[in-house]
Amino acid sequence: MNNNFEYLIDALKALPGVGAKQAKNIAYFLLNKDPMFIEEFIERIKNAKQAIHLCKQCNNYTTNEDYCDICKDFDRDNNKLCIVTNSEELNKIEATKEYNGLYYVLMEEYDVKKNKPLPAQIVSKLITLLKKYKFQEITIATSWTNNGEYTASYLKNIIKPNNSTAKIYRLAVGLPINSALDYADNITIKHALKNKTEY
Repeated sequence: MNNNFEYLIDALKALPGVGAKQAKNIAYFLLNKDPMFIEEFIERIKNAKQAIHLCKQCNNYTTNEDYCDICKDFDRDNNKLCIVTNSEELNKIEATKEYNGLYYVLMEEYDVKKNKPLPAQIVSKLITLLKKYKFQEITIATSWTNNGEYTASYLKNIIKPNNSTAKIYRLAVGLPINSALDYADNITIKHALKNKTEY
C-alpha cells in the first residue's frame, strides 16, 4: 500500500480503542464507500465540532450558548457535586436517575506513568465552582485504576481547603478494582451510588 493508506491508518489509530487491525478495517471500509458518503461523514464531524462546546461551569458538552441543561436546571440539588472524568461517564450516572446534583467533568485523569497532572485551567475552574456553591456532599467518581485513584487523592487535597464543610465520598460497592466507569452498566453504577463511602 502507498503512503496515503498508511497515513489514513495512523490517523484512525489515534481514535480511542482503535488498534492497528481495527484501523486497517475502518480504512478499507471508508475506501469502499462512494464520495458522497465520505463528504457527508466529514460534514457531520465538522457540524458537530462547530455546534458542540464545553459548558462554562462544568465542562459537559452542550449545544447551548453558555451552560449545559444540567447547570441551567434550577431543580438540581446544588448542595451536591459529582466529579467525573468525562461526559460519557456523566451520562451513565444520569441514566440511573439516582443522582440529582451538579457535575464537574475533568476531561482526563492524572497520568501516573507520564507524571502528567490535570491541566491548570481544569483545576482552577473546579476551585471556582467549589467556592461558588460550598457543596455539602462531593462524590469523586474517577475510575478504580492507578490513574483514577491518584486523581481522587489529588482532588481530595484540592477540595478540603476550598470547601472544608463538604463530606467527600468515593464510588465504592458495585465497581470492581481496576475498572473504569464507562464500562459499567446502569445497575452497577446505581449500586455504587447508593453504597458510596466517605473518602
